[in-house]
Amino acid sequence: MRRWIVAAIASLLIAGLIVPAVAAAPAPTAVPRVVVIVGPSGAATDRYRAQARDAAALARKFTPDVTELYSPNATWPAVKDALQGASVVIYMGHGNGWPSKYRDSLYPFSQNGFGLNPTTSSGDSRHQYFGEARIAESITLAKNAVVLLNHLCYASGNSEPGVPEGNIDQARQRVDNFAAGFIRAGASAVIAEAQATPNHMLATILRGGKSIEASWRKGPWANGNAFAFDSARSPGYVAMMDPERGDSGFTRSIVLKAGLASGDVLANARGRANSAAVGGSVAGGPLMPSLAAAGMTFSAPTTDGLTVASGKFYYKIPFDIGDQALLPKSVQASVRWDPIDVVALDPAAETAPAPAPAETAPSSVATEPAATPEIAPPAQEPAENVPDFGLITPEQLGEVVAPSRVKVQSTQLAFYVAAPTNPGRYRLTVMLHDAEGVAYDAATQAMVPSLLVRVTGDLDAGIDAPTHLDLAPGAAGDIPLWIANLGKSTWGHPANKAVKDLEGFATAEAAVLTGTWVALDAAGDLKRQAAADAASVIALELPAGFKSGAATAANLELFAPSAPGDYLLILEIITPEAGSLTTKGVEPTIIRVTVAAQTATPAPASNTGG
Repeated sequence: MRRWIVAAIASLLIAGLIVPAVAAAPAPTAVPRVVVIVGPSGAATDRYRAQARDAAALARKFTPDVTELYSPNATWPAVKDALQGASVVIYMGHGNGWPSKYRDSLYPFSQNGFGLNPTTSSGDSRHQYFGEARIAESITLAKNAVVLLNHLCYASGNSEPGVPEGNIDQARQRVDNFAAGFIRAGASAVIAEAQATPNHMLATILRGGKSIEASWRKGPWANGNAFAFDSARSPGYVAMMDPERGDSGFTRSIVLKAGLASGDVLANARGRANSAAVGGSVAGGPLMPSLAAAGMTFSAPTTDGLTVASGKFYYKIPFDIGDQALLPKSVQASVRWDPIDVVALDPAAETAPAPAPAETAPSSVATEPAATPEIAPPAQEPAENVPDFGLITPEQLGEVVAPSRVKVQSTQLAFYVAAPTNPGRYRLTVMLHDAEGVAYDAATQAMVPSLLVRVTGDLDAGIDAPTHLDLAPGAAGDIPLWIANLGKSTWGHPANKAVKDLEGFATAEAAVLTGTWVALDAAGDLKRQAAADAASVIALELPAGFKSGAATAANLELFAPSAPGDYLLILEIITPEAGSLTTKGVEPTIIRVTVAAQTATPAPASNTGG
């Protein structure tokens, strides 16, 4: 009988009428994804990286899906890629928020977000802000995600060194604004600690079973001054602050969905137990955009307009491209001014972003608050909460990469550049970005050479003259020149019958160009010294009311010294208002002259002075 039953079952299996039961493989359990980001923060970057590694090591005790993105690898494409589906986000670095003194209204393109590396080769100092608008539009966090912001300016309601902290109303706005973009991206809590490490809240979230609000209120850095208010930017959310004093010291804040518990965060985890994320990068990280790959080549940049301190001029990059269809519709550019020879440099002169329409204006420069040590937590706190005195780092002006829109024409890229506030010589470097603000690859940037720029002041002049002359003793002649007013101020004024002076009407006043002879190596040679003193240069009167940016051609008459030898002819401008421009710091133009008998005057070489 048994053999008959076995045979019958075998027949049914062959016919497909019975399907054998197979144990189903268990569905993979989602784990929380933790992303730890350190933006470029100058000298504090190493300290932040150390804190971040501690936090990442703590996170790995609870989940294998931990991604670390540290400067110089914390670029926007890498961060955006890593944050998709994250349950916990930790960010340390510079912050740029509002209200601040730099803007009259909130600017979501660069405020209330991350300060990241423009490129992987930009080091630990240069940073670019990617604000709440980009976070909300480009990132989808896991449901009930928590964002931890540590050591930031503005995020917890603070401001920056040298600037009044502001009142409670301003601090409340900063807290509410900084959380808004992350909440739109899916976060249910945004916690900002100006001085603390993230480990206390990180452990609370990943252990599960605790109230997020209660853990924040009882944290080791609690000040005991907590108060709450409804969020204006994120309806349905509650914002809380815990200042060091009742109305100042805004170092702690939280904006959250009421009742949020760590179990809510874990229940919506979307991470993978076999995650390929590794420290410092994301496996198969995103490619950088490239204009070089599109077949675009650039010619040397040119400028239109004077490079006057605090002024602006037009910067143009000619290009060729084989297929116009590959030409991007939108390009952005950022500029960097590196001082080479600047007297009494104002730090604000180091960076001058290109101005643009309001909707694409560059981010305001925002510096970080003064450094303040952490308060040691109670003895019963876990060892990971012991502070390492990681401080908020001040931002150095000149390190902010602030792209703005470029006019894309058929044969050139063009945009206005604002000059530094201090006159001097600078290296001007332009970085190109795509429509999202992401810097193009190194091959693209290498095609745009830096320019050496002389930034002029209120009073400045340019004199294009020969570099060397050969003259016969006592010879008369004239020198062809070009003279330009490179400063902001007009030299003199034309006659004006509408303005009366003591003699009736205001007569014209003009600047003049004159020269002085100096004998070289003439110590003790009274004859050559006397020849230099006796040689005359006829002063050349310039047009009355010689305006900024104006240029004129002229011939300067002179008589060579009577004694043979080497001389310098020093040319300078004297204006009615300021007198000698040389005494105001404007470099004179110097022509080297060889005086020798029976020497023909060759065609002079060019010498652009001033």
